[in-house]
Amino acid sequence: MKSTYNRNRPPGLKGREIGLFYRNLARKRKEEEKSEGHIHLNPSVSVPTELLNRVESYLNKFAQSEDEAFLFNEFGESFRRLLSMNFEEFIEEAKQQKAKNGKELSIAKDAKDELSKVLQSEFIDKCSAQPYRKRNAERENLPATSYHKVISDCVRKNQVILIVGGTGCGKTTQVPQILLDNCILNRKGAECRIVCTQPRRIAAITVAERVAYERAESLGQSVGYQIRLESQWPRDYGSILYCTTGIMLQRMQNNPLLNDVSILILDEIHERSVETDLLMALLKKILPHRSDLKVILMSATVNDQLFTQYFDNCCTVRIEGSLYPVEMLYLEDILQETGYRVFKNEICVKNKNHHRKRRKETEQNIEYLNMIDAYIPTIREKYESHVLRSLRFANSEGCENLHFIEYLIFFICEHKPKGAILVFLPSYDKISKLNAQLQKPLMRCHQDLAKQLIIYPLHSMMPTINQKDVFEPAPEGKRKVILSTIIAETSVTINDVVYVINPGRMKTSDYDSEANTQTLEETWVSKANTQQRKGRAGRVQPGICYNIFSKAREQEMMDEPIPEIKRSRLETVILNLKLLHLNDLYEFLKSLISAPESLAIQNGINLLKRIGALDYNDALTPLGLHLARLPIDPQMGKMILMAGLFRCVDPITSAAAGISFKSPFYTPLGFEQTVDRVKRELSDGIRSDHLLTHRTLRGFREARESGRLSEYCYRKFLSNSILTQLENMKKQFADHLKLASFTESSDVLAESLNVNSNNLPLLRAIIASGLYPNVAYLRKVKQIRNRVQAIHNMYTVEDKSIKFHPSSVNSGQGSFDSNFFVYFQKQRSTALYMLDATMVFPMSLLIFGDGVMEGSTENGEHYVSVAKKYYFKCDHRTCSIILKLRENLDLLLQKKALHPSPIQPNSNDDYLIKAIQILLSLDDVADHSDKYLSTDEDNDESS
Repeated sequence: MKSTYNRNRPPGLKGREIGLFYRNLARKRKEEEKSEGHIHLNPSVSVPTELLNRVESYLNKFAQSEDEAFLFNEFGESFRRLLSMNFEEFIEEAKQQKAKNGKELSIAKDAKDELSKVLQSEFIDKCSAQPYRKRNAERENLPATSYHKVISDCVRKNQVILIVGGTGCGKTTQVPQILLDNCILNRKGAECRIVCTQPRRIAAITVAERVAYERAESLGQSVGYQIRLESQWPRDYGSILYCTTGIMLQRMQNNPLLNDVSILILDEIHERSVETDLLMALLKKILPHRSDLKVILMSATVNDQLFTQYFDNCCTVRIEGSLYPVEMLYLEDILQETGYRVFKNEICVKNKNHHRKRRKETEQNIEYLNMIDAYIPTIREKYESHVLRSLRFANSEGCENLHFIEYLIFFICEHKPKGAILVFLPSYDKISKLNAQLQKPLMRCHQDLAKQLIIYPLHSMMPTINQKDVFEPAPEGKRKVILSTIIAETSVTINDVVYVINPGRMKTSDYDSEANTQTLEETWVSKANTQQRKGRAGRVQPGICYNIFSKAREQEMMDEPIPEIKRSRLETVILNLKLLHLNDLYEFLKSLISAPESLAIQNGINLLKRIGALDYNDALTPLGLHLARLPIDPQMGKMILMAGLFRCVDPITSAAAGISFKSPFYTPLGFEQTVDRVKRELSDGIRSDHLLTHRTLRGFREARESGRLSEYCYRKFLSNSILTQLENMKKQFADHLKLASFTESSDVLAESLNVNSNNLPLLRAIIASGLYPNVAYLRKVKQIRNRVQAIHNMYTVEDKSIKFHPSSVNSGQGSFDSNFFVYFQKQRSTALYMLDATMVFPMSLLIFGDGVMEGSTENGEHYVSVAKKYYFKCDHRTCSIILKLRENLDLLLQKKALHPSPIQPNSNDDYLIKAIQILLSLDDVADHSDKYLSTDEDNDESS
């Protein structure tokens, strides 16, 4: 029997026409449903009467215990002051505090003068000592040291100076030392406190270690560092502190005038990180109030005019670049020198095996040909004909043709003097493929050369302990090859690199404010990136930079990368600014050297409102105050605070740490499927990437206690260093909870903090409370015969199609007990992916979501909805109980935000927790509701 669809189909349609007909028919029906106000009802969430009675009983007991008048009459004084104070008043208060401190310290001026004399004497003695003299001789070879007098004079005469120095000139290590030594020798050492910010943790630590070595000291004397979760403080006077830019922003929240800093150095400002741009804008506001504060901006490559104009035409010092000259070769030069010419066959093969990409490739090829055909006539006389022919193939540039890069590496090995080769690649995937090719070369003549290579991959997915070997020189007869992402561009300096291969590609994160989506795509680098990469060579001898793109391509590249503030979400930024009493967010953010889009600001404000961090007037709420003080994304912060209230601290801090830092799993080249299998074994069907992190950390602790740690990490493909870092983060989160009085202990494993840590429905719900409103809905799971992994049809409110990331434990799974998933981040690369996901049940969204309402369809079916997006069948009484519970939960959260204290078992507040647990237990596959039907206290009451 023919279906109605087939009877309605016009006759004569064939092939693609039939598919288009049904597509248009489906679209038409969706539009009709939308225009008719059609509501799709999900399965019922009605609660059995017996359980509803118990929930209602608990809610009544909780309500009887609350005294709202007391709650609001006792409004926290610090919070009241925060709301009432603007930025100017904040600065004035800081000035008064400085004056008060100065008055108290004035009596100690003689002691300070005496200390400066001691520092001077000790430094003069050290200068004559052999270890310092030897290391100082090494410093003298750096170009920056010859600018000692110029830098000192400029800092003395100007409040703000810009130092532009090429890679390898020594500005990061030498400029702070030049200024410190100058102060010490002029008997001002006791007044000198230098802070130098770095955009990356690894740079702050390694540079501090290097400077301490050059000063013939150990860390903690005149040099130290501070990064998140780790610090080695220098002495309080005559010192240099290297710290991340984020740390400096945190310090300003309590000390906006930076009264304990005499010289502030902002390094690597060309990277234009969010923190750096914010810090520069804040400095513009506070410098008029701190005439004695010196600010130095430093960069390897930078748009001088942009920064000098931003700081009112500040003084500029330029330092010469790297130690040795570096030759720049472009694609046409490389083709001429190597004779490589086999691009045509590779393009044909690629098109044959990728039919779906033909149209896109054709468009890209046409665009490429338009560029290159205009360029070839200008170089025709200089290059051989095979070079000009090869240039016309689009895959001759970049890193699509990894065999070309493989050929170039072996060409260098065969024809160039010794020296390490650094290859920049945009992704782990490219690193993996090139590594495999270098081990098994395409050409037989390269197989002997391959045995001489020592290959080091550098990527955040690789364990740190393995990456440390990259700094060691290669043994005699071997050549070191480093395959690295952008991490080696500024943060990592490998001294013996002589040859840099730069395909000119990088993975770039972007934020689409219209779609409210974070994207990750491969793009061309900027000219500034190329200069940075060039600077990685030539540190031990003259070097060569091989650019796998033509001069024509370089002319089309941007001068500098797009500032991070223009391609990032802004929730954390907004909360930080609120703590600095910058109430007019739009005005301040528009004052940045590069202002973000207004829509991005609005998206950030809207999310903070939805999670309860801002009120309807965009003012900070009590919950928002706590979230702003946590050094973590506000959604993660809310999750942690809820974990403290609901007493499931251990698993939830594990989830938050994993999201905030990185996955503890590493993926050896060629072991991708094995690692996926290990993850699924560890997750044991919980359908949660976040709780997988918890189970991994729990196994880590057990293995450490039993002495099997090395075996555990090896067999499970886990990084010991990352797991240790995650454990440290968990401890920090627990410290914050204790400091804020949400818990009575800072021990993340304390029994009192983990009463509910084995309650899986509750854990899912707490994760949902933090990650909401990031919700995805699974329409359909399609299992194709002879295919191992299932295909998922999913969407979000903003996106018609989204997938689990291939690294997720949910990817490819054939069945789920719920259609709803919460996630922290989605990114677009080859498709739109959720980078992490936890399966949650409807009741979690109804309790912890927003915009929950009850209503009826045109057919009279009763429902309860979340944010007017998700609708569930539900009887009237269940709706009423859910809405009443939500009102009480809001009251409890406000109370605990204003007057933080742990919720004691069997207390009045605990009645609400029990009511929530009953409702959540119904969503679990194994019904645990009977656990909450009676307690000893209830039995006593009934008797």
